[in-house]
Amino acid sequence: MTRHEYDEDASARLPMDVVHEIDDGPAPVSRWIEAMRRLNAIDDPLGRLVLAPHRDCGSGTGECDSGLDEMPMAIRTDWGCETTAVIATHFGVAYPAGADI
Repeated sequence: MTRHEYDEDASARLPMDVVHEIDDGPAPVSRWIEAMRRLNAIDDPLGRLVLAPHRDCGSGTGECDSGLDEMPMAIRTDWGCETTAVIATHFGVAYPAGADI
């Protein structure tokens, strides 16, 4: 679902109202597939070794998940866990936004 967020700081600095569009709705499965493709582009052996156990994080069955929260991968709006996010950021891999697919 797309929502709009008013940016008070930017609106105070600029002579206009600033509103950001935020897509916090469920991600299609194609977005998760594209995210995995992007992670697969990392060819550093250590990076791939660290990522391996975290591929399913955020799904409810991943290494960092408690198993209590069953969240389908299609609902992700960001990387599944902090470890995956740190590795992705280090290697310049961005989680795909809706328009990137």
